[in-house]
Amino acid sequence: MGYSEFNLYFGDPHAHSNFSRCGICYGKNPFRRDLFIHVDVINDYLKKFGLDPAESLDILYEYAREKGKLDFVAVTDHDFSMSDQAWGIMKKKADEWYSPGCFVTLVAYEWTSYAYGHRNVYFYSEDAPLFRCVDYGEHPGRKRGYTPKDLWDFLRKKGVRAITIPHHPSLTQFPVDWSYYDPEFDRLVEIVSLWGVFEYFNNPFQCVTSDVLPRLFTVDSLEYGYRLGFIGGSDSHDCKPGSNVGCTMVRNVPKDLKLNSLSRYFVPYFVKNPLGTGLAAIYAKKLTREALFEALFNRRVYAVVGERIKLEFKVDGRIMGEELRFKEPGHGHLIEVRVEAPKEIDRIEVVKNGKLIFRKVLEGKTIHNLRFTDDEKPSRRYNYYYVRVVLKNGARAWSSPIWVIYEKLGEIEATLSQPVGIILENKGANTLRKIQVAFLREFKCREKMRSNVTGMLDYGAFFWTEKTTVDEVMLTVRFKSPKPLNFRGYIRLYGFERYTVKPINFAITKYGGDLFYDDYHGYIEWDVTPSSHVNFLDTSNVKGLDLRIKINPFIESHALVEILQGGELDLQHTIVNGKTVAKTPFKITLNEGLHDLNTIYKIDELKPGSRLSLKIPPETSYILIHPSRIDDFGTQARLITLKQS
Repeated sequence: MGYSEFNLYFGDPHAHSNFSRCGICYGKNPFRRDLFIHVDVINDYLKKFGLDPAESLDILYEYAREKGKLDFVAVTDHDFSMSDQAWGIMKKKADEWYSPGCFVTLVAYEWTSYAYGHRNVYFYSEDAPLFRCVDYGEHPGRKRGYTPKDLWDFLRKKGVRAITIPHHPSLTQFPVDWSYYDPEFDRLVEIVSLWGVFEYFNNPFQCVTSDVLPRLFTVDSLEYGYRLGFIGGSDSHDCKPGSNVGCTMVRNVPKDLKLNSLSRYFVPYFVKNPLGTGLAAIYAKKLTREALFEALFNRRVYAVVGERIKLEFKVDGRIMGEELRFKEPGHGHLIEVRVEAPKEIDRIEVVKNGKLIFRKVLEGKTIHNLRFTDDEKPSRRYNYYYVRVVLKNGARAWSSPIWVIYEKLGEIEATLSQPVGIILENKGANTLRKIQVAFLREFKCREKMRSNVTGMLDYGAFFWTEKTTVDEVMLTVRFKSPKPLNFRGYIRLYGFERYTVKPINFAITKYGGDLFYDDYHGYIEWDVTPSSHVNFLDTSNVKGLDLRIKINPFIESHALVEILQGGELDLQHTIVNGKTVAKTPFKITLNEGLHDLNTIYKIDELKPGSRLSLKIPPETSYILIHPSRIDDFGTQARLITLKQS
């Protein structure tokens, strides 16, 4: 299947009318809010003051079709403030403006959970039920409400075809909780909107009108193994979908705001993405709701901002959104890209597994075809590629990923042999290198800490480690206080292979809440205040971080930590694995390396199908092999128990 089988349609899948309380379309009184209005639209606001919210839908659809020149649009008004009657009007208006083959209106709404993140819900047909994130009359800023799983269970029970698309995932105001993911519904993620670019942490156009959290961006979600395509949307609230001109600029924060020390950007008014508004480009066979929904579900879509860039992207002949599966690597992968842009192209970049692997810089071209082969041998089973296009004027496009999955790479099968030996055979398709095999009398695995570790003291900082597997350690960090007490500090990791960080019970607010910084190379910093009660959802007297750390069990690894409580050192209230610390910075051992060794073997390589026989020394209780296999994200160790010590 190729791109020639489809037509390309541009549209805005994320727009709001005055049925959203925060909508500022014509009809709203602009003088009741602290905002700036573009001079070109002042008269329109004055003339249309008092307009019925339903009429703002007509204004929005007309603008999208006539001035925005869009092929499709979705009005995604907020669920919690929408009555059943308003939802009925929205569906009715969508049907009135739907013109198959000319202009498509998708039936949708925004599931507006503050606690779990915002997701737009799109329906295959107009038979669309409404499931609010909180019960009607309640506010998601005051109640945690229903979970994404509740939403998906509801949609399944109703038997409707729907897609849920998370957006602005890393904003502290309503961060997406990535522990919730359902591949049946979560097919895409909105990578760009008027809020900014959400590709990766510290990208040059990430949101400046809210604090953001690392580990919650689009690339992070892909690194969790999620199959998500990319989409762009405006998230406009002024009834002008597809417009790059911001008509209004609303005050962003209260005047007496206090910032977190780790805030990287701050503006008092809502400054929109300087690149413009996001749009979605969909490859579909025809311009109908059904065809567009099918394309969205299959991730045959990409995101643009600033310009309507035409983009084609293939890996080994497969198009964006698709998945290739291989039993073994065999050969390199052919990457093909075609770009047609209305303005001059600056560069075309190919990203693999979150890292830039190819860049082509161009001069004076608006059309370019690119071909190259990625010959790098796979180091993990789960892989993805996507393309980023940047124009000279800053406009951008992001293809949806194409996934390349290897069913079986290197994998050692261990078989005990007589009289006393072990046979190692590589049953995988990749050569395993730098293998270490240790014969151990003992293997220490840290005992699990008791569940009420933070109950040791009324307040303080608590750190403890648990080995979840032979090559993975969970470092749990908790800060506790019955009254507001600020905790600041850092962790620097040594001897790790990879790691993730998850914030726990952070305040959900635009600015002035809890923050952490992560350089993705082992340095994590935080500024967290338990019992801060900055809003109704900020209720916890215990907050913290969970660090899941992949290690090589053969080598020593540790964390170096420094922490201040209320701006001071407090060693008596700093607990590591159940004991107070004697000094700061202090060291937390993650892995001691190997002790009480009988014998250790180092094997340069073990090719596919190769076998190696080793003699087991007397008094051996455990055999440790690293790497023993290549899993989804890298190497994995294996511990074989011969007898209980």
